Amino acid sequence: MNMRPILWQMGPLNIHAYGFFLALAFLVATYFTARTAAQHGIDPDHVVDLSLLACISSLVGARLGFVLLEFPYYRLHPAEIIRLSEGGLSFHGGLIVGVAAGIWFCRHRRISPWKMADLVAPAIALGTAIARIGCLLNGCCYGYVTDLPIGLPAALGDPSYRHPTQIYASVLNLVLFIYLYRRRNHGRFDGYLGFVYLILYSLLRSFVEIFRESQLLFGPIKVAQAFSFLVIIGAGLAIYLIEQHTRSIGDTTGSRVAKTGEKQS
Repeated sequence: MNMRPILWQMGPLNIHAYGFFLALAFLVATYFTARTAAQHGIDPDHVVDLSLLACISSLVGARLGFVLLEFPYYRLHPAEIIRLSEGGLSFHGGLIVGVAAGIWFCRHRRISPWKMADLVAPAIALGTAIARIGCLLNGCCYGYVTDLPIGLPAALGDPSYRHPTQIYASVLNLVLFIYLYRRRNHGRFDGYLGFVYLILYSLLRSFVEIFRESQLLFGPIKVAQAFSFLVIIGAGLAIYLIEQHTRSIGDTTGSRVAKTGEKQS
């Protein structure tokens, strides 16, 4: 397979695969969320505005996270920090900054951030599946060298056959999108689907990291796997506590109704 980091050349202008598919991911995710929002009584214009904010904030956070992870390199090459055309984004960094910006936006527009989280969760999975195609063509985010038949020359400038972890991630995120979309009418508390996304994405990311060449934290544990583990624990604990709180409120309300009924009888 031949990498195509530059999709088209239009005179002096180069259309980079990484940037093209990243932009396509944001557009598709925005369109999907806007259509879903309209069905839930949320103005699609809010979704467009949120998408623009999320695009900028998550890109900044993703780049900052990647630079921090690869700080020894960028300390020696500071001019390359702003060069995004060759890839180099941390999903978790983008997630943290993007979520923070999204919460601020929702509170500013008086929209429930929990309800918005349910709406955007499937779209993020779909967008990630699209963006990983750009990673494949760009030859970044590749896996270890392998002798397995599934191996591809997935690293730019390296003919070695490797695990095409870009494809693994794209396919798994597409499956995650389908699952979340089918669960969109879950009937649980607002924000439930957002937490489920965090858990399932972290699980599939940890799986892909087994085959991906990425930074180790300690022993065989990768940095992304360690962070994913924290996300799984946090999101799982949040679901448990919210459901316990909801159940206790329901029990209290039911008890009050029963006492009222006894007095009336």
